[in-house]
Amino acid sequence: MAASEVMPVLRRLGQRYDGANEQLDDYFERGMRGEEPDPSEFFAQLQKRQVSQQAMEATIKLNEKGKKAALNESK
Repeated sequence: MAASEVMPVLRRLGQRYDGANEQLDDYFERGMRGEEPDPSEFFAQLQKRQVSQQAMEATIKLNEKGKKAALNESK
């Protein structure tokens, strides 16, 4: 996977991750205002954030793996 292909994927995953963080912030703000937000919403947002982070890490590792293989072959 070329860097030009990786960057848009990472950007999109980063936006998903940031969106999940914003929703978590909103969840906590509602709790501080005295509302009682649904705990299942909290866990769903945590899961979204975790999946986005894992996908970003996997994408980076795949990109690094290709570069390492190319370096080893050139030796």
